[in-house]
Amino acid sequence: MSDRVTAAPAAPDAAPQRRLGTTEAALLALTDAPLDTVRQRLVELVAERSGAPAVALLEVAPPGRRPAVLAQVGLGEHPDLLVTPEDGELVAAAQTTVLVRRRAGAVAELLRSQGLGVAEAAGLGPYGIEQVLLAARRPGRRSEAARTVLRRVAAVLAGAERKHRLARVAERRLRQHASVAELGQMALGSDDLLGLAQAACGATAANLQATMAAVAERCADGLLVRAGVGLAGGLRIGSELPLERTFSARVMRSGEALLVNDTDASPEFRSTFLGDVFRGGSVLVVPIQSGQRATGTLTVVSPQRDAYTEDDVSFVRSVANVVALAAERARVRGQLRLSVEELRKSAEDRSRLLAHVVQAQEDERRRIADDIHDDSVQVMTAVALRLATLRRRLGADRVDPLLLNLEHDVRQSISRLRHLMFVLRPPALENHGIEAALHAFLAQITEEEALTYAIDDRLSAEPEADARIVIYRIAQEAVANVCKHARASRVDVTLEESAGDVIVTIADDGVGFDPGRPQAAPPGHLGLMVMRERAEQSGGWCSVESVPGRGTTVRYCVRGTAPRPQPSARPAAVALR
Repeated sequence: MSDRVTAAPAAPDAAPQRRLGTTEAALLALTDAPLDTVRQRLVELVAERSGAPAVALLEVAPPGRRPAVLAQVGLGEHPDLLVTPEDGELVAAAQTTVLVRRRAGAVAELLRSQGLGVAEAAGLGPYGIEQVLLAARRPGRRSEAARTVLRRVAAVLAGAERKHRLARVAERRLRQHASVAELGQMALGSDDLLGLAQAACGATAANLQATMAAVAERCADGLLVRAGVGLAGGLRIGSELPLERTFSARVMRSGEALLVNDTDASPEFRSTFLGDVFRGGSVLVVPIQSGQRATGTLTVVSPQRDAYTEDDVSFVRSVANVVALAAERARVRGQLRLSVEELRKSAEDRSRLLAHVVQAQEDERRRIADDIHDDSVQVMTAVALRLATLRRRLGADRVDPLLLNLEHDVRQSISRLRHLMFVLRPPALENHGIEAALHAFLAQITEEEALTYAIDDRLSAEPEADARIVIYRIAQEAVANVCKHARASRVDVTLEESAGDVIVTIADDGVGFDPGRPQAAPPGHLGLMVMRERAEQSGGWCSVESVPGRGTTVRYCVRGTAPRPQPSARPAAVALR
C-alpha cells in the first residue's frame, strides 16, 4: 500500500487557543538574527500560542532531492526522516487540514508518531517559497486559532525567507563584483596572462562553489587547457582536447553562453570528456571573445542540479570578459612593441643615412674648398700678379683703363673665391671653436647686410667636432634666412648647455611670420624642415617661434660637448659689432 495524505474539513474545536499577534511575529522576522534562529523562534511561538503538541516547518524540494525539516517542536531526534517528496502538494495549499486515513508521507508519519491524527497546514507556495508550516492536533478538536496562527506566521515566514534570500543574493553579487574588480586590477597591473587565467578559475570556483573551473584556448586542432581548478579525469593544464569531444564546441561556434541545469539529461554533455567524469550536476560554458571571434572558453561545473542563476551567468561572463580584454591588451601591446621596434629601426636607419649625407656634404665642402685654394685661387692670384707686372712695365702714362678694370675684376674674383672657401670650410671652426667661428661668420655677414649682432657664450666646455659642425650649419642657415626674409636690424645668439647638450638660441627683431602658414624654403637653402632634421639627427631638437611684427626665434639643441680649449687659443681680433 502506498502512503497518502488527504485534506478533510476541520472539526469543531473544544478549547480555543491564544492567538499569536501579527506584530510580535513581524518583529521576530525583522531581527538581524540568522534565518535558522528566526525559523525556530517562530515555530516555538506558534506551538506556545496555538497549544499544538508538535509544530514543524518543512521544506519540500523538487523531485530527486530529499526534503528537510527546517525548524520543529516535538518531533523527536530524527525529524529529517519524517519528510518525503509526497508532501509537496501541501506547499501549494494556502490553508489545509490534514488527517491520517492510512500511512502516507512525512506528515502522516509525523502525526502517527505523536499519537495525533490531524494537523493544520499552511503552505508558503503562494508566496513563492517551497515550504509548509504544520501544527498537529488531536482528532475531534477544532482550532480556529491554530488556523489563524498558521496563516499569519506563514506570511511572516515568507517575508523573512525573501528578506534573507535577497540579502544572500546581494552579498553574493557584491562578492562577485569584488572578484571581477580584483581580476581587472590584476589584468591592468600585470602581463601574466596565465596567472590571470588561473586566478579567474579560482575566483569563479570560489564564488560559485564549483567542483571545477577551467580556461581553455582555441588551438589548431581543438582546445588547449591553459588554467584550471579541480581538474579531474585525466584533464590537466596543458591538455589538448579535440574540439568535437568538448562541450565548448557549440559555444565556440555560436559565441553564446551555454547552461545545462542537469548534465544527466544532456546526451551532448555525456559524450564529452567532462561527461566521463562529472554526473548529476550543472555545467556552464561561457566564450572568451576577441572582437567577434571566440578565442577560448571558461567552463564551470557544479555537483548540484540547477546550481546557476542568471546572475551567476552574468558573473562568469564578466570574468571571461576580463580574461578576453587582458588577452586583447597583451596582443595589442605586442603589436605595438613590434611597430615601435620597426619605427625605431627605421629611425635609426634614417639617422644613419642622414649622418652619411651630412658627412658626405662636409667632405664635399672640404674637397671643393681645397680645390679652390689649390687651383682656382692660385691661378687667379698668378693672373693678378702678371697683370700687376704688365701694368708696371707699361708705366702709368701708357696703362690702358681696360687693363686696370681687368686687374680689379681678377682681385675681386680672388676675394669671392676666398669668401666661398670660408663658407665651405670655416677655419675658425676647426682651429678656435664654435664661438670664434660664429663671430667670424656673423662679422662678415653683418658687414654686408648692415646688421648688428651679439653672441652670449655661456658654454663651459667646447662641443665635439661633429656637434660643432651641426651647430654651425644650422646657425648659418638661420642667419641666412634672417638676412633674406626678416628685414631685421639685429641678431642675438646665445650658447648655453644643459646636461651635456648645447642649446643655441638665435633671435632677430625682424618682421616675423605666421607659423601656421607654410613657408617655402628659398632655393639652395636647407629650410626649417631640414634644420630640424639636422638637429634631430644629432639627438637633439629644433623649434621656431615667431609673431608677425615681433621677430623670430630659432632654438635648437645639439648633443655632445668636449673639454674647452684655453682662452689663449682664441683669436683676439673678433669683437662684438
